[in-house]
Amino acid sequence: MLSLKEISEALGGISRNHALKLLTDCGVRHKVLLSRNGKKIYYDITKEQIQKGVLKEKDPKQIAIQQGIALLILEAALNRH
Repeated sequence: MLSLKEISEALGGISRNHALKLLTDCGVRHKVLLSRNGKKIYYDITKEQIQKGVLKEKDPKQIAIQQGIALLILEAALNRH
């Protein structure tokens, strides 16, 4: 289990927000553990899984296609009324 800081460092120093988005998109869950200084949040992933590419960004072409389909559906819904 790794902290968000350790995950962002393992991914090449990306920002914490970007690392959190990748974790959320990949469905990696977090666990809250107690420590001396209060609660700490750890994610159920290992450095080996990160190196294997578990946290990959989505393909830009796939994102563009999904956005286009969403816009067509929205346009069709708005044109019904």
